[in-house]
Amino acid sequence: MKKKIAFILASVLLGTTLCAFPVSAESYDVDFTCNITGYDQKTSSGCVVVYPNNTDSTRVIGSSEYAFRYAKLLIFDKNGTLIEAGGDLLANENGVYGSPQLTVKIPAGGFMVAYTSGAPSGLSQCYTTAMEGAMLYNATMSVIYPVHGEYNKSTNKLRIAYDNPVAPSKDAIKFLFVGNSTTYFNGIPIKFKGLCQAAGVEVVVDYCTDGSAFLQEFADPSHTRGKKFRSMLNAKKYDYVVLQDAAGAAYNKMEESVGIMLPLIEANGATALLYMRYSNDLDASTRVNSFYKHYRNYSRLADKYDLEYSPVASAFLKCIETAPSINLFADDGGHHSWEGSYLAACTWLYSYLGIDPRGNAYTANLPSSTATTLQNIAYDIAKNGYPYPEEGSANKVIDGVKYDNLSLKKPYTSDGATYSGDWTDTGADGKPLGKFTDGYGTLTAAGSVGECGCYKGQNVNITIDLGKVTSVKQVTTDLFGNSDWGIPSPADAGVKVSFSNDGKNFAEAKALTGGSVSKSDSWEKRDFTVTFSEMQEARYVRVEYTITGKFLWVSEISVFGKDASTVSPDVSEPDTDVSVPEESKEDTSVPEESVPEESVPEESVAPNESIAPNESVAPNESASDDESTPADVSEKSEAASADTDKKGGSTGWIIAAVGAVVAVAAVAAVVIFRKKK
Repeated sequence: MKKKIAFILASVLLGTTLCAFPVSAESYDVDFTCNITGYDQKTSSGCVVVYPNNTDSTRVIGSSEYAFRYAKLLIFDKNGTLIEAGGDLLANENGVYGSPQLTVKIPAGGFMVAYTSGAPSGLSQCYTTAMEGAMLYNATMSVIYPVHGEYNKSTNKLRIAYDNPVAPSKDAIKFLFVGNSTTYFNGIPIKFKGLCQAAGVEVVVDYCTDGSAFLQEFADPSHTRGKKFRSMLNAKKYDYVVLQDAAGAAYNKMEESVGIMLPLIEANGATALLYMRYSNDLDASTRVNSFYKHYRNYSRLADKYDLEYSPVASAFLKCIETAPSINLFADDGGHHSWEGSYLAACTWLYSYLGIDPRGNAYTANLPSSTATTLQNIAYDIAKNGYPYPEEGSANKVIDGVKYDNLSLKKPYTSDGATYSGDWTDTGADGKPLGKFTDGYGTLTAAGSVGECGCYKGQNVNITIDLGKVTSVKQVTTDLFGNSDWGIPSPADAGVKVSFSNDGKNFAEAKALTGGSVSKSDSWEKRDFTVTFSEMQEARYVRVEYTITGKFLWVSEISVFGKDASTVSPDVSEPDTDVSVPEESKEDTSVPEESVPEESVPEESVAPNESIAPNESVAPNESASDDESTPADVSEKSEAASADTDKKGGSTGWIIAAVGAVVAVAAVAAVVIFRKKK
């Protein structure tokens, strides 16, 4: 020990830059030195470059400045502890092709090592060990594996030391995370592991993740990702399997995928959990709706399959509103930042294990005030939820009188032609999915977010069976247009409603009054309403749409009124087969872009799909997280193109002591679960 202290002091006196190991007589399983080829310079083949930060503030350097495209990066703090690793940062010089992360941050007093192919193999082995099986490309991420480093500028030597991994104890809680970059980016599972360790709980995190992956691919036994998922379940027993889908995943496909995956997870002996992903919409006028889309989809899945979920989307929304100075997003504006990943991990901690994140000693090297704010938000949202606006109301006040939404969850038929891509309202059985009466209409003009369904035809009739004769006071619906997608403007559309008691004979149609057209980028929305001075008695309500193009884009039809109990319910059945949808279903997707897969955020790619219904320019060529575009695989002749993770992770030297104090209480809390609504 004295020898090591003397060495440190000598280095300081010599004016060298040295990041030292914690004073310890302990030896390491792996302890090696290698030559440094340069400082603060661009990387090249076989190089080992060191980037010191001898200041009291964070140093930020860019990929384009130092050519990190083919370099692996190891970032150490002022104590010589490895805190971040990654690399292959593709510069974004032309503003189009770039990594989700374009810069790296070196903490005050710390340093970074960049090495390339041909560098000493010990560096690659260190990198692999520290990553603990995490998958990552074109970015760096938090690491907690105990790796220590120091460099001596007078000798141009870099020293790296760590212990080899040891098998987890029999009490370790094993998690398998299934999803895409929304899960693995910036090391959320690693931060979750660090929080658990600080709380005295040992967890193991494994990854079944790929960039831009959809759950439907993991559910598919013939898909490469589906084979990987099944292989991992067959090879190891897990306690929990966490599922996360792509930003543009359609609800009905999410539901179908989870339905396929659940029996496999249960056969493994694990419990399935849901990770409610976030949106990247920061526009104050639309973000609530954008985040609500994910809340709605995951909460509906939780209800259907009786699953627990972690409301990360809601935590992000709460942070954006109450702590706007905290940046939750990475350089690309789509993936999550260091702070965003910590917020997600804190939310997981309470949602999945019932452990209060507040006061947790692991702060992922964030400023204490920032970590505290994020811990508090995660706790509040995971426990109490977020006050989203109500959609699909079961009643409405019209002229001071409350009327029921008689059409909510009711079956209907359509005489429009089936739209066979995403945004379809037709199930595999040929019957409507129920989007038009599921109670989930879009709050904004964005028709791409999944509430909408589509039928083909310039004149389309939707006939709703209310189940018995009722008294109708008001009928409302909406229409969407997008010239870029080939969807006609609702400004030129007409909507009428007619009624019937027998499903055969309908009264003369009444026109609905169209409101003004609202806009969101290239999207248009127009609401239509008709209110009757005298109640209309009917069991069947037919809404007739007349549009100037061939793609009818609607999110909801609502019929408000009262049960007409004085009218005999003994009425004849309609000629058509009116089916009851097993669940309301939604559909959205995201497009492929002409960027290498390794550099594309998952939000921007949909599986095996491209564009939808424009007879000249089909949609689904470019879209953001919450502005996906449609696909129609079967109509190539009508559209311009086809629907195309020895000592566990390191949480710092303080954490081990803190963890021992709280271990008993934390373990007792592990079995606590709450469903967050």
